[in-house]
Amino acid sequence: MSTMTETLCTLFALDRNIELFVLHFPQMVIIFALISFGGWVYETIYCSIVEGEFTKRGFLFGPSCPIYGIGALAVWLVLGQISNPFVVFIIGGFLATVIEYSTGLFLERRFKKKWWDYSMFKFNLHGRICPQASAVFGAFSVTSVFILVPSMLDILMIFSKHTISVVAFIVATLYFLDTVASLLWNGPTTHHKVEAAAQDASLRIEEATQNASQKVSAAAQSASQKANAAAQTATLIASQKAQEVSQKVQVTKQKLDNTTQKVKDRLPGSFPWDN
Repeated sequence: MSTMTETLCTLFALDRNIELFVLHFPQMVIIFALISFGGWVYETIYCSIVEGEFTKRGFLFGPSCPIYGIGALAVWLVLGQISNPFVVFIIGGFLATVIEYSTGLFLERRFKKKWWDYSMFKFNLHGRICPQASAVFGAFSVTSVFILVPSMLDILMIFSKHTISVVAFIVATLYFLDTVASLLWNGPTTHHKVEAAAQDASLRIEEATQNASQKVSAAAQSASQKANAAAQTATLIASQKAQEVSQKVQVTKQKLDNTTQKVKDRLPGSFPWDN
């Protein structure tokens, strides 16, 4: 009982970590960006292997999954004073699961789109959460509290405050611009407009293709008909010419025979060739 009470008291003793968070806010911004990038790399690799092709993950345009950065810092703030990794695993996994379900529900209702789906796993809840993912988040919570955040903070403390502040400002500005652009792009109105434009373009392309195909077919048919007509005309003319030549030959032969007969009738005797 005393251990549970101590754990609960320690759990809500956030003064030290909050003080560190405020004091080193620029470092926290960079830590958030680094862990978010790491989460994006992890999800992209995993989903690409599962899908069998490259699959970009995340709500933002850039290579980042902010839920990992937010989750790591939130777990560190809330559970950073707990020294028992098992307790951090249980509570961190539970908190991350609640955050994931709430985030998934919000994104689906707001943007009419699913950014992740655990339907293939057993005991999933509406495809938004599952025990397997909760276990991963629990392990991630332990790693964040005892390794990631403290180690990154120690490393960043090596650099000057000015350098860290400039980098943090640039990172925060990029995240702000990316978030605004992603919200506008993924909004229902924008999606509907893009889908409608794409559908309209597809219909126009299909219609143009059909028209072009019909014109080509009609032109080919017309050319074929003209070629057939020309061939028939040429054949008819050639046949007529042949008949005319044949008739002329017959007439000439008849005239020659008549002339020969007349000569025979007028001359006495016979021609040598008559024998």
